[in-house]
Amino acid sequence: MKVLVAGGYHSGKSSVIRSLSGGKSIHIDKHGTTVALDYGRIDVEGLKIHLFGTPGMRHFRVLREVLSKGADGVLFVIDSADPGRDEEAASVKREIDEILPDVTRVYLANKQDVDGARRPEIIRQVFRIPDDVPVIGTSTVTGLNLMLALKTLLAKLIEKVAPLLNVLVRYDGKVGGISQFAEAMMFNLASIRKVFNWLELRGYVEVDWRAGIFWLVPPIKSILEKPDEILKGI
Repeated sequence: MKVLVAGGYHSGKSSVIRSLSGGKSIHIDKHGTTVALDYGRIDVEGLKIHLFGTPGMRHFRVLREVLSKGADGVLFVIDSADPGRDEEAASVKREIDEILPDVTRVYLANKQDVDGARRPEIIRQVFRIPDDVPVIGTSTVTGLNLMLALKTLLAKLIEKVAPLLNVLVRYDGKVGGISQFAEAMMFNLASIRKVFNWLELRGYVEVDWRAGIFWLVPPIKSILEKPDEILKGI
């Protein structure tokens, strides 16, 4: 699963990835500023999450577009301690909204450890974030709520694909299960291949095309067995 970590310049994106990945992240920078990307990986509830951080400065738009491709969700990091960076952050936010209009996101009101940092509800008002989109106060210095933010995003992503997963589970591990699923969903061959390629790429299923069988991976089965827990962002 690919998660884009975006935000304005010096909002804390690199630190978010470094913290979530346990310090095992790749960072390409010049003079302390990200000029290419950050990358980290973390397992959450058994699912492999790939974190891609984008440069925050405005002239890196093309690179942000490239890194955004295929993103399943967005963690958008905002510097809650420096209103002077709001305009730049708003510009990047508009850009991400344009590039990934329908992709699930969670906003991080970062740097809550700094005196005078604005609370999440203020950040929501300033950036006009809808009420149904989470805004979570975080700190990369103390680790405050970083994992909560990621798990909240994961919960919303699972919730989004739950209807599809609940149909898949009926044919899990059955001979001819792929064809049966395609018939149930009224998908043609081209469509069903796209669906399973998408699911396989994100680590939801394993597929044997020769036998026409697919298997939901254990973490997904576990999530489907306890949806109330995962949808609360365990």
